[in-house]
Amino acid sequence: MYFKTMFQKFCLSICLLCVLCTNAFAQGKPELQYKTPPESASKQANKPSDKPTDALAPRAILARPPQSGNEPMLLLAAKNRPMTEPIAQTTKLEYFDCDGIVAPWFRALLVAEMNYFAELSELPFVKGDACVVSIATAKSLTPGRISVHLYTNTQRLSACIRSEQCPVFRSISLIPKDLVLYRSYFLSDMSRKLIAQHCVTDKGKLHSDTTCYTVP
Repeated sequence: MYFKTMFQKFCLSICLLCVLCTNAFAQGKPELQYKTPPESASKQANKPSDKPTDALAPRAILARPPQSGNEPMLLLAAKNRPMTEPIAQTTKLEYFDCDGIVAPWFRALLVAEMNYFAELSELPFVKGDACVVSIATAKSLTPGRISVHLYTNTQRLSACIRSEQCPVFRSISLIPKDLVLYRSYFLSDMSRKLIAQHCVTDKGKLHSDTTCYTVP
């Protein structure tokens, strides 16, 4: 009887020890933490800058731009002319404000794609607020070609289209292919002797290191 009682106490002690160990393990186990972009990234994204920064990278990674919308991509009148007056012009290009011409959903798509390519080339990101549309004149090599130009801020925009001071340049030329438009991206940085070109089809297929003129 004595040995039976001692054996029961021993078993009970083992059970209690197991319970305590289990509780201690459960309390010490880290919870699953879902990471989000740091708050500093959104603050720095609103500051105009021409210096690459890793804090802006999540904007390109997490961007989920719309692929279509209720409005047409571009609001143009007869002969593919904007219904607004140009804000600047040269012998080869006429420049128009994107507002009222580029649909908001289409601008968001262009900005997201441009920032993706900018991240690959370690160039600063754009927000889409400093934006102009250019139309090539008859004296251009490609008369009538429509392009969208994006800048980090309005100062950079003005210096580029009015004084042709464009140390860092980003443009998207809209290339007709049958009944659709391809998006030909061009990025350059004079200080680094960098030139990058990419083509995105109307279906979103990427062709790197080439223009849309060479894509069938």
